[in-house]
Amino acid sequence: MYSITARFNQIVFFTSWTLVVLSLLNQGTAYFFKTGKPTVDLKILSADKFHHFKATYYNGGVTDWDQVTFKFSLEADFEPVYNWNLKQLFLYVNVHHKHQEKGFESDCVIYDKIISRPDDPSSWSTSSKLVLKNQRAEYPLKDIHKQLRNATVNFEVWIEVMPYVGYIRREKLGDFEYKMPQQYN
Repeated sequence: MYSITARFNQIVFFTSWTLVVLSLLNQGTAYFFKTGKPTVDLKILSADKFHHFKATYYNGGVTDWDQVTFKFSLEADFEPVYNWNLKQLFLYVNVHHKHQEKGFESDCVIYDKIISRPDDPSSWSTSSKLVLKNQRAEYPLKDIHKQLRNATVNFEVWIEVMPYVGYIRREKLGDFEYKMPQQYN
């Protein structure tokens, strides 16, 4: 009963149990003390570089598609999700559009960013605000069915909240519509 392995087993078990209880308390208190939903404002400035592409392959096959790169401005305040359990946020802008002829829907991520929380709580209020002015999208929107001209596309802003302990939750912060140009540029 009083062997070294029994004592080692008790110490390890007690330490593990204590860590589990503290982790659950950390997750629970961070979940119950949420102060609201983050705010976001997205403005699409232009559909920059809207082109029709055609490619010929070595075997004689031909494919073509529409491609567009956007410029936008985004202002967001993530302070309501900042707490002691937050490790980082993953922000992304998704473009969702429905094809008129085919009837199916398409999604494409055009911008993403990882926002890490600083260790100092006094700087949370300044680091929780994100302002992007005249930002070019990182990834182009492509459509192999060539139906982007004069289409209405829906921009969705999403965040994924990644805590130190607990589950990763995903929140949709807003929907913004944009009418595509009639002509290529």
